Amino acid sequence: MFVVAIHEISDPERFWSNPPDLPAGLSLHSTYPRDDGSKAVCLWEADSVDAVREFVDGVTGEVAKNEFFEVDSQHPGTQGLPAGAASQA
Repeated sequence: MFVVAIHEISDPERFWSNPPDLPAGLSLHSTYPRDDGSKAVCLWEADSVDAVREFVDGVTGEVAKNEFFEVDSQHPGTQGLPAGAASQA
């Protein structure tokens, strides 16, 4: 499944420094930061929203408030997901 993470970042320097190694089962497909680094939207692929939440909150929880939701790949407005997304719903 695909999961969107929305980050409200209180310390952009810490948030964007030293990217952590991703655990097995998580893939980060896209990251879209605001020009000052204080906000970002990321597209993840994982088995569950909880798997993304646990990892992301664990590495950014001190410097960001995070929101997560599962992408509805069958929604008529969905665009731009990595190939094969429609078959994963």
